[in-house]
Amino acid sequence: MKKLGYIFMPVIIGVIFVLSINVFLDFEIKNLLKEKDLTKIMNDPISDTKDKGSIANNYFLENKDIMMLGSSELSSAIKRQHPTNYFNTNRSKNGLAAIGRPFTQSLQHTTTLGSLNPDIKDRKVVLLVSMQWFMDKEGVSGDHYQLRFSPSQFYNFLDSNKLSKDSKNKLVARSEKLLSTSNEYKPEYTYAKLYNSNDFNSETEKFLLKPYFELRKYFVRLKEKGLLYKKLLRSENAKQHKEKGTIDWEKEKSMAIEDAKERVGNNELAIDQYYYNENFKDGIDKFKDRYKDVNLLDSVEFKDYELELQVCNELGIKPVIVVLPSMDRYYNLTGISKEERHEFYDKVVDEAKKYGFESIDLRDKETEKYYLRDVMHLGAKGWVDVCEKLYKKFEQQ
Repeated sequence: MKKLGYIFMPVIIGVIFVLSINVFLDFEIKNLLKEKDLTKIMNDPISDTKDKGSIANNYFLENKDIMMLGSSELSSAIKRQHPTNYFNTNRSKNGLAAIGRPFTQSLQHTTTLGSLNPDIKDRKVVLLVSMQWFMDKEGVSGDHYQLRFSPSQFYNFLDSNKLSKDSKNKLVARSEKLLSTSNEYKPEYTYAKLYNSNDFNSETEKFLLKPYFELRKYFVRLKEKGLLYKKLLRSENAKQHKEKGTIDWEKEKSMAIEDAKERVGNNELAIDQYYYNENFKDGIDKFKDRYKDVNLLDSVEFKDYELELQVCNELGIKPVIVVLPSMDRYYNLTGISKEERHEFYDKVVDEAKKYGFESIDLRDKETEKYYLRDVMHLGAKGWVDVCEKLYKKFEQQ
């Protein structure tokens, strides 16, 4: 008995210690979220606390802040016209948590949405949709999916009591394929592989591995709490809110055009000069027919986009879909015609309509000067336009 005590006592102490840390983090995070100024976290589109976690996201949505899910356009946006500059400067009744970095696509957004607390009411969500995600027939690549993958969100998604078996099966099938080359996320690959397997060997393996996966879930969630706690400790204390200001949208548009002129110079495409010099200094014609074999409507990305909409519907989220434009001249030259692009825009909007979701379709901005900063990302004028549309929509709610 004494020997057994030597064996089990450290285990018992370890369990008590880990459980105590979890309780401590829950208590501290709850208080710190109320005490700290969260503006920097909300403004940072590449913050791991948002794109790889759920706790901060739930808090923002509970406070009626807007969650904006996008990709590189959020992390490359001009500072003065960045959406957080309009929504997080005490000039809007809604704050905005921006989530978006390069190589993020529909499937990562789907996991983020599915990991949210399903009991939060009236969640405000904006989904930015880029045509470039649909140019690869296979959709998001395994490498890019792994870069943005979150085990914590993955398990929250699959443990949700509001999501259908069909949605979970679809996420699992895609994750199994996209995580197959990952060493870091080998446990999640195995979990996905076994999730829908019903043969005797798989059922046995699931039974034997269940304790391991329960521990895995516990510790990845504990890690999320630890990282958020560390981030909050470093944040400044919340400041007294000043009286709410207003936004002069006409003035913002004028300033955006002036900012764009400085960035563009006099290049023929009216895009940021550094981008022009890097890509087109030897002429645009070298890109002729580069994408002539691309079929936007045939990409697996549409399946991921449809799953994203399905998950929103099951969770009672009514997102605003912003269909981002692409440069008319460039894509006509490279082999994706206006007709093809408009078929793509139609399909994105029509899929959203099936669920009654509203879309902001920006296809008519493909030729508007200064609307884009390069061939695909919103520029100063584009961001002002999008933010004004969203501002007027959410201020009325």
